[in-house]
Formats: sequence, structure tokens, C-alpha cells
Amino acid sequence: MTSAAPDPYAVLGVRPDASDDELRRVHRTLVKRHHPDHNGGSAESATRFAQIQEAYAAILRQRRAPAPVADPAVEDRIADLERELRAKRAAERRAAKAPAPPRRPTPEELGYYSTQDSFTKIIDDAADELIDRIQGSDRKRQFSRRLSELFGNED
Repeated sequence: MTSAAPDPYAVLGVRPDASDDELRRVHRTLVKRHHPDHNGGSAESATRFAQIQEAYAAILRQRRAPAPVADPAVEDRIADLERELRAKRAAERRAAKAPAPPRRPTPEELGYYSTQDSFTKIIDDAADELIDRIQGSDRKRQFSRRLSELFGNED
């Protein structure tokens, strides 16, 4: 190539606002057309092939390069955030390496059960409630009254 590099978009024959897919498609087509192996090793095709490769690489570098930051305060803030992030990650690594304090077993794990928590207490409460319901029902009273009438025992 000459000292003044030609416009890479002009070399590939695409507009600067071409999509990445369009750019890739055009590059591939030109590479197939001008590859020296497909043109009998001619010097012209080798030169054109090199121009195409250089233009494509220049466009990719241009598109992938980060946009320059205009405000130096932004760069300082980014540096501060990166330092904070490194410090936080280091603290997390230290915390992960530190042994966890021993966990105290629960009373249930130690075998300590109170009467209020036992299964027997729950069953006893349910039985008491059922007896109270049966004794308090009108049918029970009516049945008791009829038995008393039959056997002559009156209340």
C-alpha cells in the first residue's frame, strides 16, 4: 500500500454505516474473488487481496475501539469504581476463606422436648376437645334423659 492509506470502506465498496453482517458478507465475497490461490498466484490478485484484508482489519479495529472519554472526571470515577470493586472482591475472598463460626444445635437436635411440644400432648389435646364436643352436644343430653326416664332415675 502507499503511504496515504485509502479509505477502507472504499476499498471494500461499502458505506460507512453498513451493518456488521453486510460488511462480513462483502469481505467474504471479495476474498473469494481475489484470493491468489483462485487466480493462479497472480501478483495483481495478491495485491488486491492484501488491500482487502487490510481494509477489513482497519474497519474492525475502528468499530471495536472504545469511544474516547471526553471528561477526565469520568476516567477518575471509573478508576475509583474499579478500585472499590477490587477491594470488595478481595474482602469476599477473605470472608470465604475464614471458617464459619460453629452452629449451635437446636433443642430438638439435642433431644430436649417440652411437654407442650410433644406429639403426645397434641394427641391428648385433640382427644380432650373431642370429648368436650361429645359431652356438650344436645344428642348426648337427650340420650341421657331418655335413659333416665327408662330406668326411673330422674335428675
